[in-house]
Amino acid sequence: MKKHIIFDMDGVLVDSEPLHKEVLENVFNELAIDYTKEYHDTLVGMPSTPKWKKIISDFNLERDISELIELNKSAFYKEIESRDIPVTEGLFSLLDRLDKLNLKKSLASSSPVKLINIIVDRLEIRHHFDYLVSGEEVERGKPFPDIFLKVAELYNIEPSDFLVIEDSHNGVLAAKAAGMTCIGYKNLNSGNQDLTKADIVIDHFDELSDKVLKELD
Repeated sequence: MKKHIIFDMDGVLVDSEPLHKEVLENVFNELAIDYTKEYHDTLVGMPSTPKWKKIISDFNLERDISELIELNKSAFYKEIESRDIPVTEGLFSLLDRLDKLNLKKSLASSSPVKLINIIVDRLEIRHHFDYLVSGEEVERGKPFPDIFLKVAELYNIEPSDFLVIEDSHNGVLAAKAAGMTCIGYKNLNSGNQDLTKADIVIDHFDELSDKVLKELD
């Protein structure tokens, strides 16, 4: 059984993608560019900078990237102040069970440090994690492996010793590029994500029995 597990946040710890989608759609409307669910699905799992670089390129926007990132962030934080973001079903029991198995856990999310702190404190789960790593802290975001390799560096152990739980195509690619075992978590609210590169795909955390975790060694 692998002793170190890395959780993604959006779509894995919390079912936050519907709110991200709602906010981004409003920003697209403000920018007078077409928004589709299919296009949004291609952005899931990406940090702000590469996401907005892609949007600027795809829609030939003549806007400053830092301005657009701040516009999106401000709109999201305004919404999150008064909105509850549902915790993923089965998360708390999974974290407790992993604690009993003495497995080490970290979080590696493309989201900003500020949002990571908001979520883990709202859910009161900070004590479960050794490290919280944001896409803001690495040079390249998912689908590049940088964020997962940073976690491995913090522990000073080989990437092959890690198990990653991801809900997005970009996240799965990043985990596999890092040389880690990956569980694809199928969250319907994360859109039509290609998780086929994951080592296994699950629909619910209850599927991660002790037996399954041992088989992923």
